[in-house]
Amino acid sequence: MEKLNKNEIIEIVSEAVHVSKVDTKKIIDATFELIQDTLLDGQSVNIKNFCVFEPKTKSGRKGTHPKKHTQIEIKPKNTVTIHLAREFKERLNED
Repeated sequence: MEKLNKNEIIEIVSEAVHVSKVDTKKIIDATFELIQDTLLDGQSVNIKNFCVFEPKTKSGRKGTHPKKHTQIEIKPKNTVTIHLAREFKERLNED
């Protein structure tokens, strides 16, 4: 499976909308920054027919050190969950 990187996205979008790569890069960077800032503010981001990004805090818990087999305390941490839109899930699972 091949990966699509940011530079390839910029090139493809630039060609699709007939905008320079420099301007396309600014637009894509601003979009990603807006998504990050919104999530950092604790709000979700809903991109219709694609997905919903939601900030989430995982609670702390007790765990076991994999090498020493001793009890450790795992600290709470912030993360983001992604829920795919129904339409996208259906397309993804078409045979």
